[in-house]
Amino acid sequence: MENFELSKYNIYKRKLFLSIIMVFSICCAKIAPPVPLNESYEKLGEEATPPVFTYGSIAENRDSVGVQKYDKAAWINLQFKGEIDTASGGIKVIDVKGDEVDFIKEWNVSKDRTYLVLKPAERLDYNTIYVLQISGTKVREVKGDYVDFNRDGVAGQTIVDDFIFPFVTFKADNSSGDWSTINKDRFPPFIIPSLGFLVEKKIGDYIWTNADLAINIYDYTWKSADTSVVVRAVDSASIGVNDFKIIEENGGKEIDIKGVSYVDDIKNPVFGRVIIETGENFRPQTCYILNVFGNISDDEGNRLGKSDSVVFEKRFKTFNCNSDSSECIDDTTSPEVVKWENLGVSFEVSFSEIVDSESINDSSIYIPKVEGELSLRNECGQTFMRFTTSKRVNLSGYTVFLTGEIKDLAGNKIKEVSHYFE
Repeated sequence: MENFELSKYNIYKRKLFLSIIMVFSICCAKIAPPVPLNESYEKLGEEATPPVFTYGSIAENRDSVGVQKYDKAAWINLQFKGEIDTASGGIKVIDVKGDEVDFIKEWNVSKDRTYLVLKPAERLDYNTIYVLQISGTKVREVKGDYVDFNRDGVAGQTIVDDFIFPFVTFKADNSSGDWSTINKDRFPPFIIPSLGFLVEKKIGDYIWTNADLAINIYDYTWKSADTSVVVRAVDSASIGVNDFKIIEENGGKEIDIKGVSYVDDIKNPVFGRVIIETGENFRPQTCYILNVFGNISDDEGNRLGKSDSVVFEKRFKTFNCNSDSSECIDDTTSPEVVKWENLGVSFEVSFSEIVDSESINDSSIYIPKVEGELSLRNECGQTFMRFTTSKRVNLSGYTVFLTGEIKDLAGNKIKEVSHYFE
């Protein structure tokens, strides 16, 4: 088995610097002064600016929030730099229980700027904490670049790539009302959906057969002094080997979990990371599923979910070698197309395994008479390829072609295939 150089197969990761301006338009509710998660953001140069600006306003209305059925309350206006993929999802508002609040999304997208207005489907309650969340592992540009709020060049990998903005509603007369009814932390813990793979304590995207797994879990809590919502660690005592299960996708054989550890020091660079150490190597070229159960909780007893229910599931496929290539099997399986996704002016195709980045070019994947840009990312043992049209052409009615030039890391070529977008 040839020993491949990792540098040859680096993921195409670009810095996506999203400038966001949020304006909260309140008809009859007041916003308490919020403290964004990135308040300690350090400028990286003269051109670097804080990733978010906020302010609130209140209209002349003596009614309490919730009285007037058709009054507008807490419209959230977001402004992104660049052309955001509106199908990527990852923007939501939750209440103190962690339940999502139904907001209507109205998009206005251009090549250089994207605007989004979030309007509550029903009036918000007064004296209530709400949190706007923007997921760093879901929100992306049409070219495939994910948000990178901390500007470290690695998008959608850590907690600082998830933007959190809390706000609190009050009565229009500024009275405290029934504030005491929410004077308790009811936010459940949450999982960052990116899955990492560790070899000799170094994390990467390559799933060698001797890799351990890593996933980040955090918790929200709020400070009554200034009504800000902050991120902290979960109760480490609630995390154990029984909260995770790794099974083969075909056959259901369970992998032994040797141990589980959690980093609860907020000053640690890998704060929030759960390391799942396996007691045996994975089988090469095999698909596995990681399950996380709902028993994990914060200090107040708020759980991820029901203790015996699966609250998170992630699929991954191993390489045909261990990290030093001393134990390998011959890889004779050709990569296959798993999914096509039409995103309007771009499309994304996912492959069954990681493909050789040098085999992806404008002759191996193309649309006749349509120019575009290609970008790649590797995630959980698969390659995702994004094609974005240069002139922002809607792809409905077009056919894309994949040629036999595309191959995996072992040199197995893909079967030529075409796909027509309805």
